[in-house]
Amino acid sequence: MFRKVLIANRGEIAVRIISSARKLGIRTVAVYAGDDAGSLHVSMADEAFLLPGTRLEETYLNQDLIIDLALQSGADAIHPGYGFLSENAGFAAKAENAGLVFIGATPEQISLMGEKIKAIDFVKRLNIPVISGKSGTAGELILCQELPEFPVLIKASSGGGGKAMQVVEKIEDLPQALQKARRQAEAFFGDGTLFIEQYIPKARHVEIQVMGDGKGEAVHLFERECSTQRKYQKLIEESPATAVSESLKEGLYEYALRIAKATRYRGAGTIEFLVDQDENCYFLEMNTRLQVEHPVTELVTGQDLVEWQLKIAGGSRLPLTQQELKQRGHAIEVRICAEDPEEGFKPSCGTIRAVVIPPAVRWDSFITEDLLLPAVYDSLIGKLVVHAASREEAMEKITFALQKLLIGGVKTNQLFLLQLIQSETFRTNKMTTCFLEEQVIDLLSLLGGAREKVPFERVLAAYLIHHYCRPFEKKGFWFDAGYWRIQTTLQVEMDNINYGFNVLQSGSKYYLRYNDRWSELADVHFDGRKIDCKLNDHLCEVMVFDDEDTTVIQYQGHPFFLRRSCFDSQTELKQQQNSGSGGIPSTIVAGLFGKVVDVLVKPGDRLTEGQNLLIIESMKMEFTIQSPVNATVKAVYASKGKMIQDTEILVDLES
Repeated sequence: MFRKVLIANRGEIAVRIISSARKLGIRTVAVYAGDDAGSLHVSMADEAFLLPGTRLEETYLNQDLIIDLALQSGADAIHPGYGFLSENAGFAAKAENAGLVFIGATPEQISLMGEKIKAIDFVKRLNIPVISGKSGTAGELILCQELPEFPVLIKASSGGGGKAMQVVEKIEDLPQALQKARRQAEAFFGDGTLFIEQYIPKARHVEIQVMGDGKGEAVHLFERECSTQRKYQKLIEESPATAVSESLKEGLYEYALRIAKATRYRGAGTIEFLVDQDENCYFLEMNTRLQVEHPVTELVTGQDLVEWQLKIAGGSRLPLTQQELKQRGHAIEVRICAEDPEEGFKPSCGTIRAVVIPPAVRWDSFITEDLLLPAVYDSLIGKLVVHAASREEAMEKITFALQKLLIGGVKTNQLFLLQLIQSETFRTNKMTTCFLEEQVIDLLSLLGGAREKVPFERVLAAYLIHHYCRPFEKKGFWFDAGYWRIQTTLQVEMDNINYGFNVLQSGSKYYLRYNDRWSELADVHFDGRKIDCKLNDHLCEVMVFDDEDTTVIQYQGHPFFLRRSCFDSQTELKQQQNSGSGGIPSTIVAGLFGKVVDVLVKPGDRLTEGQNLLIIESMKMEFTIQSPVNATVKAVYASKGKMIQDTEILVDLES
């Protein structure tokens, strides 16, 4: 087995590879561009090397530099992940010529099966049905006289993942579409060669995971359903594919193994098929690498595919035989992307402010709080994956997970995926590769409507708890902040509208009045970014975080952006009476929790009524504590920078 592996990739797949390598005792080397310095894979790896430059050609597509760094670090092998150089035969050959093991298919297999036109010609000879098409440069294809019948689908010949793919309805639109596809193919794969095939609408996308030992033996690890796509970018993947017949699956397994064995395939690969409404199937392509959606296969088989890759590349036999591999239960993966569906799925960049992962799910990601998302990479920031006994149970679990997941600071497609999972087409398993394009407008229209149905008093209750009832200095779980004893009318602003509400306390319970209706707030538990409480005996689980001067409350997946407004800057003080002082207050109590910003008096100072004593910062606002009477300062217990509680004594007075 290898001692050290360099990972020629970034993001969640780099993190994923590091996790499996650790299990096998293999040290890892990360490479990263400057804008990825804060990514999780950099801190997780045993070593990390900066790739100078700003363009992909200078960083993650810089073949010679990556190989030099592998040799410099003493690595035995390179794992390319997926995307970037993972299906670049030239890179694989360079790595092996340098004495490194390329953890993937051989250069010859990548050249044969990773380039679509060669792959189609090859599988034709294996008597596997294919879709007709043509390959070439954009200029060659514009001049080609033997194109498939329109509409056609353009693809990058050397890559997948939906990059550079687009449907062209008529020939006059072809030149512009080819140039756009060429630019994308060069940017993502370093190769502008394109492939045009006949477009088959209303099809299902079913793929078979294979593993080969490079010596002629191969197994399949069953199928995945990947029909839920937007612009040919997969959004949801499942295993097994419950909507197609068992006889079709058996045929697809046989085709996939025929290809893997004929090529003496090495490592992980995926054979992709289109299946029409009559269950006619067509070879689509082979991805000679690990797939983004590999976790669903891992969950239904109980196997670690990256571990298989590492062992096979190290010279081991296949870990299991075909008879030993079993498919259990149902898995669903959704891709969480930094994009704004309501703004045409525009990519969303910025700083990640909060990350909360729901329980009982698998989360493959590279993001951490305070990570700045750069604009030059794919929008995928994580994959949420669940496993259950049946598809119905898996849909329930992924629905729950999407409601509870919190990614703060950037827009994501989380709510769109939730609407998609709950759609009639998905629930009844009637997806095709184009159904989402047909229904996207309807799904988007549901987003705002679902948010409006959330009872707003639950949002206000969460805001109240977050700012006034949370733990303080880890001394306890629940604290009476006392603000409602100071000022019982609170106001917040959302979408340029002010909302007022009142709060009363009675024992351990609190009562919130909004829209002339009182709600009882009880059984509050605050756990970091998650709040659990009862509002009128309704159980509420809410996520919360602060982003500068805005508090973000997320309920059932819906975010609400609240800002405080119309607060008095001067707090009314809770005072204790000294029975022997003739009614002059002897003690000044904080009345709110926060940090002392400044102390303005000292013992012996003569005070006049209304004179400033201290400044306290709470909720990122400053509150000035003033003397309620003419008096003398007897003692000062607060100091600058000290964190205080609402019942803490700040100043003693005397007449």
